Amino acid sequence: MTILMEGKNRISDVADRLNSNSKTTVSNINYVREKLDELMFLESFFGFLPATDRHIRTQKAILEEVQSLRSKISNKLKGSLHVLVDTKANKLYLKEGMTLLWEADCSAGRGGMLTDKKTGRRWEFVTPKGKFKVLSKLENPIWIKPDWAFVETGEIPPPPGDPLRNVTGELGAYVLNLGDGYLIHGTKNEEALGRPVSHGCVRLGAESLKQLYEKVPNGTEVYIY
Repeated sequence: MTILMEGKNRISDVADRLNSNSKTTVSNINYVREKLDELMFLESFFGFLPATDRHIRTQKAILEEVQSLRSKISNKLKGSLHVLVDTKANKLYLKEGMTLLWEADCSAGRGGMLTDKKTGRRWEFVTPKGKFKVLSKLENPIWIKPDWAFVETGEIPPPPGDPLRNVTGELGAYVLNLGDGYLIHGTKNEEALGRPVSHGCVRLGAESLKQLYEKVPNGTEVYIY
């Protein structure tokens, strides 16, 4: 029962902070997922514990808490079109309010660091978490190869603006720009979708990327958690 009470307390704490800032919305989505996992775990109890009235009441109470939290998140989103990126599951969801419209496997940042031994510069290959917006969209983008891409292969980065930095076809047919160099783009390695293999951007398969590009206008909010 201690674990169950702690779970209820966490849900209450999250509900009190729902309207504080955008990070709270992302945090709440994580809590919903965790509480649903707990509920599924509790349901498994009925396979080896007696289905007493006390167990049923406890399960019902947690389900009601989850539903209440989902309702509060829904009210905050106000039925708006938005994108969710689950970096743990490597899934991308397009939703309208709490209604799921479409989902796809994606690849988020793989983690880890790269250090340039000559200059000491460091890069961390993670997908940032928080609230973002689709700032712009582009068809047939050219990848401006950053310094880390040269360092990673043991090359010396050329000067800014050098044509050697321009790479066609690397990002797929479309990109959605989230700002600070982070994009939702395509990949040449669709077999790896569903696993964290990117350098920080969110990768999608060609068909999924085309659907997202066509359905999502500029200004759409993107929640990464």
